[in-house]
Amino acid sequence: MYNLELSQAINDWQAIGIGKNKTSIAEKIIEHSNDLPPKFKTLHSKCYRHLALSGRNSVLLGANMQLPETYSSWTIDRSVAQQFNGGIPSIGRQGIIFEIDNNAPDFEVIINLHELFKDEDFLLVCNQRKNEITSFETGIGYFMNNEAEVILKIKRITTDQIWSYGGYSSSREQLAERFLGRKPTDTEFVYIDSLIKQLNINLGGRWVTGEAKDRIVRLHIETAQRLTKRE
Repeated sequence: MYNLELSQAINDWQAIGIGKNKTSIAEKIIEHSNDLPPKFKTLHSKCYRHLALSGRNSVLLGANMQLPETYSSWTIDRSVAQQFNGGIPSIGRQGIIFEIDNNAPDFEVIINLHELFKDEDFLLVCNQRKNEITSFETGIGYFMNNEAEVILKIKRITTDQIWSYGGYSSSREQLAERFLGRKPTDTEFVYIDSLIKQLNINLGGRWVTGEAKDRIVRLHIETAQRLTKRE
């Protein structure tokens, strides 16, 4: 059941499963995982995917209310999605986390690595064959279950599936100037800092969810559709 070919394919996905390689690696996982129990081919909870979209792709998402997808890595752990690739992308790229569950259309679980890496027999096999698995130390040996990963094949992700937006608040200096209408003195900064603490204002990057996220989704769609109509 836990053959060397499957272990190698999973290792390759974790080590280099990006870009043009991901389709061929995913298909090898499919080929060599036919004998796995259903629990390793099932989504047991909601899962999340973090994307850092360029301006063009962000506009396409808003204008079409969806983006095409193929084989991709998701995680059942929200914190992993939030911290992926350094967390919130730098200004110029839009950080978005998508959420799907078993009710999502047009998707297939290729393999639930989170469940597989909890299986003691699979871990034992990987340890026994680690010298036979090429680049084990940069794949399974490095990641194991740290990313609580599920590999999915999904046709599209949509704006309805957005769980969170990543963005940056105004800086301390910008907030102070907006509040006072001018550049503050050092003494006034002391007062501004006390207000920031009192009001529990989070400076810097943060992930927005809930109603605030819903407002941003609507604005994203409206802005993107307006921009594309001008073109």
